[in-house]
Parts: sequence; C-alpha cells; structure tokens
Amino acid sequence: MHTNPSHGKKLTPLRRNVRFGILDGVTAMPLVVLSQPGNFVMAALLTTSFGFTTRSYGLFTSLPFWFNFLQVLLTPFLAQHLHARSMTILSGWLHVVGWISLLVALPFLPPEEGPRTVFVFFATFSLVSLSSAINGVAWNAWMQECIPVRLRGKYFGFRNRLLYLSQVSFMLGVSALLAWLEDSLLAYQLLFGGALVLRVCSVLSQQQMHTTSGPQVSTPEPPWRDQLRIIRKDATVIHFILFASALGFTANVVGPFYPVFMYEQLHLSAAHTNLLILLGVLGAAIAFPAWGRLLDRFGNIPVMIVSIILWQAALLAMSISTADNKWIIYVVMGASGLFSAGYGIGVFGLLLKLTPSGARTMGMALFVSISSLTAALGPVTGGFFLNYAKSHGISLLHAYHVMFMVCPVFVTATCLLLRRVREENSAPVTEVMGAMRSVRTVASLFGLTFLVNQVFFRIGEGRFSTRLRRTLR
Repeated sequence: MHTNPSHGKKLTPLRRNVRFGILDGVTAMPLVVLSQPGNFVMAALLTTSFGFTTRSYGLFTSLPFWFNFLQVLLTPFLAQHLHARSMTILSGWLHVVGWISLLVALPFLPPEEGPRTVFVFFATFSLVSLSSAINGVAWNAWMQECIPVRLRGKYFGFRNRLLYLSQVSFMLGVSALLAWLEDSLLAYQLLFGGALVLRVCSVLSQQQMHTTSGPQVSTPEPPWRDQLRIIRKDATVIHFILFASALGFTANVVGPFYPVFMYEQLHLSAAHTNLLILLGVLGAAIAFPAWGRLLDRFGNIPVMIVSIILWQAALLAMSISTADNKWIIYVVMGASGLFSAGYGIGVFGLLLKLTPSGARTMGMALFVSISSLTAALGPVTGGFFLNYAKSHGISLLHAYHVMFMVCPVFVTATCLLLRRVREENSAPVTEVMGAMRSVRTVASLFGLTFLVNQVFFRIGEGRFSTRLRRTLR
C-alpha cells in the first residue's frame, strides 16, 4: 500500500486509481487529440503543408475508424491471454512508437502528395490507429474494474473537466506556436515532440494503477464464441450498437471537414481555427460535471437524447456561416461543446453499464468495431461529395452549407434508435427537459453554480454554512 507524501496517509486502491487515472488522462490528452480523426492540427498539416486533396484527406481521416472496426479480430484473442490493464499499457507504448516514427520521418518528406509521402503517412497513421483501437477497448474494460458504478457519473464528469481544461492549455500553446513559427514544419515537429513526452508520462501513470482490490493475476476470459453468443442474445446491446453506428456515420460525414471549411472557405489560419475549436473544448470542460450529475439522477439515455438535440440544433447555424459573418462560428463552437459533453460522457457510461459481464471484451470490441465501420464511411462520403461538387462546377461554399444543414437532421433522427435501448432506472426525456428549465441546472451547465448559490441562498451560522462560506471565498 502506497502513502500520500503530503499527508502521510495510506491510499486505498480506489483513491490511487482516481489520482493516477486523472494524471494519465491529463498527460495523454495532447497526443490523443492529435490522434483523433479530423483534428485541426492534422487537417492543417495534410491540406496546407503537404497539399493533400479533400478526397485523400477524407481517406486518411477514416483510418482510425477502419482500425477500430478491424480490432475485433485481434482484441478478443488478446483478452484471453492478457489482463485489460496489460493490454492498455502495451497498446499505449505502441501508440508512442507510431508517433515517434512520424516525427522522425517528417523532415525527409517532400512537401507534396507524392507516393513516398502518402506511404509514410499511411504507415504511421495505421500504427497509431491500430494501437488507439486496442487501447480504447482495453481501457474501457479496465475502467469497469477500477471505478464503481455509483461513482462513474460524478467521477468521469470531474475527470473530463480536468482533461478538457488541460486540452485548452495545450491548444492555446498550439496556437501560439503555429503563429510564432508561421505554420512551418518545425512548429509541427516541436508540437509532436512535446505531446510525445507527455504521452510517455501517461503510460507510466497507467503502470501505477491496478484494480480496486489491488493487483490481480491475469485470468483468461471465456472463448470468443461463447462471448459472441451472449452478445447476440442481448437485444439491448444490439440496439445500442445500431444507434452508435447510425450516429457515427451521420456525424462524421461532415465532422472532420469543419476545420477544412474554416481554412478554405473562411480563409482562417490554423492558429485562428484552433482558437475557435478551443471554445467548444472550453464549453465541454465547463459543462461536464453538470452533465455527470444529470446522468446519475435521470440515467444515460434521456440525458443523451436531450444533449444530441441541443448539440445538433447549435450546429445547424453553420449552414449560414460565411466569411462575412464569422461571428456565428464563435457561437456555434461554444454551444456545440457545451451540449455535446452530455452525449460524450453518457455514451461511455451507458457502454460500461450495458456490456454483459460474461462478454465484456467482446461486447466492447463489437461496439467499437461496428460503429467505427460506419463512422469510417462518413468522412469518405463527405470527401467524395465535396470532390463531386467541385468537379461539376458547384460552389464549395454551397456544398458545405448543404452538408451543414442535412447532417444535423440525420444525427438527431438517430435518437429514435436510442429510445429503443432499455436502461434500468432511467427517467423519461420530459423529466430531463423539465430539469433543464431549472435555473440551477442551466447555471451548472454554464459553470455559474457559484453565482446561483450566492444569489438564492442566505448563509447562516451553522457548521455547513461556515464550510460553504469558506468555499465561496
């Protein structure tokens, strides 16, 4: 049992996992952001520094989804020989190796979409995507052992806030670096190098985490055929996978092209685009704890439905954005981050809740695999649509506006599939909407709980009020 050096008290396994879990997430966030499909850094690097077409960019953006689909052929096999913790750590080191390979190769690549450049980006992105796919499934399975169900909403709400605040700091640094070095290749090399150092710290933090009952000997899981049989008989899990698959496709037809639209149609720099996207990250960071409390109170599904509707309603405003009214982008990015946070934390909590204990790894692997297959088709479809519009003389601005108008409608329609998923002890959607009308709930989403407490509560002289007064100071 380890001790806390500042207080000299023994840390329980749960507290140890909580602390190192937060440290792992904060230090992993920069490289995780860079590994996500359609992130603004890789969009700028591929489309501006190396001149990739939107079709090629869409294909490279879809790689993480393809490997999320293919990991189902490998992850269940690994789970029969390795504990989820071991799989998470090993895939984390593989992730580091992939990014080191790209960092070393960057100075030797010609600044054009030639065969050698395409091969290097394809090979390194494939390695990064494969390691991320395995890591995602293994980490989800591991968290079922580390964090009890009763704490997940509040814990992951608090954890995600810290992660997104660290992402805000990272993205501010990215904007400053890209502006200072004028989007040069050196800027990207320094950026990747710094993110790699933090990722190494993340994996080292994971090595300090165990299950809540302490280190365990790896135990093999049931054969994958038995796990597959359990999943096939579980209608709730099947409906959940269908919902995630439909949303993954409809959201990713347009999602990865938001930064490209800002570069090409609004003529914004990478640093400016980063600051706009930063508003969404900041909005999510502010709202995560409030969404976590709503999830614990009403259940995942009704909160996710409300979150999706508000999120997509905000994105509809992108369909009227032009270079003459760029202020709309600020509103859209902030609002979409604020509302999408509820879906982000809800889908993870629902996955942990619905996955059968006898088919944990297979259930998560199938969920990630099938939903990622459809998500992989999203950016490919979006890229072909934009190339088709360009080749037929259609204004790209109008083509983007059509995508921005149609896709949110289809994403919202996926809520009909989500309503077919059964979740125990979940409230009706109308109750969540009623809670959203509460001043306290809305204030929590906007990070204004402190202000509401001061306005609506009178502080007395009791022990509780004394503690509250100290908190407010």
